[in-house]
Amino acid sequence: MSIMSEPNIIATYRTKNSEQWIKKSLESTLEICSYAVIVDASTDNTVEICKSFGNKVEIFHDENLPFDETRDKNTILEMALKKNPDFVFNIDADEILMPNSKKILLEEINTLHSDVDVFEFQYLEMWDKPNQYRYDAHMSNVWRKKLIRMKNQPNDLHYDDMPYPGNMHCPPIPQNSFGLDNSVRSRVKILHYGYYDLASRQEKFERYNKMDPGNTSFDGYRHLVSSDSKFSGPEGMEFRLLHNNIVDPKNES
Repeated sequence: MSIMSEPNIIATYRTKNSEQWIKKSLESTLEICSYAVIVDASTDNTVEICKSFGNKVEIFHDENLPFDETRDKNTILEMALKKNPDFVFNIDADEILMPNSKKILLEEINTLHSDVDVFEFQYLEMWDKPNQYRYDAHMSNVWRKKLIRMKNQPNDLHYDDMPYPGNMHCPPIPQNSFGLDNSVRSRVKILHYGYYDLASRQEKFERYNKMDPGNTSFDGYRHLVSSDSKFSGPEGMEFRLLHNNIVDPKNES
C-alpha cells in the first residue's frame, strides 16, 4: 500500500445515552473509518444523532439490554466482520480523535508499521476546560490497544468474560487478538471527555461503586472525584493545556 491508500477500517461503538459527545466522536472517526457499527441501549437522542450519518453507520438498538460489556463487544465485532474490514478500531462515544489524525494513521499502518497487527493510542483525559487535560501519575500515561489489523487474526476472534460485574472493564480489542505482545504506539492521540465535568465524574463514581463496590484494584474509583487516590500524583491533580481548543462542549452542533 502507498501512504495514501485507504484500507477498510470499521469503527466499533457501544453506546448508552451518549448524546453529548457522539456526534463529535463520529465526525472524527469517520474521517478515517469507512463505517461505524454501534450497539446502543440509549433512551436519549443518541440513535437519532447516529442515524444522521446515513449509511456510514449501522445501529443495533435495544434499550432493554442488561449491562454486559463482553456481550456487546462481541456483537459489534460480529457486525464489523460482516463488512470485511482490513482493520477494526474500537472507540467509545466520549472519545474524539485529534485533528489531522488521518494522515498520521495512514502513514503508520501503510508504511511505517505495515507489518504490525495491534496499535496503541494515548488518552488525554480532558478536564473542566476545553483545552485542559489531567496529567498526574496514572493519568499522564494512559495507553490502550484500540486498533487491530485483521489479516493475521484467528478465526475465533472474540472477547472473553471479565472478573467484574456486568463484565466491566472489557478491553477495547479481543483478548485473543494476534499481535498483542508486539503492539506499536501510534502518534494519534485520543481526547477522552468521559470525565470532563464534575457532574459526569460524580455520576460515574457513584455508578461504578454501585455496580462494583469495594474494588480495591481501582481504589474505589476515587481518582474520579478526589486528588487523594493511589492513581493521583504526589501533588494531587495536575493539568496541562493543549495549544488550541479542540472541542468546545458549549458548542456541540
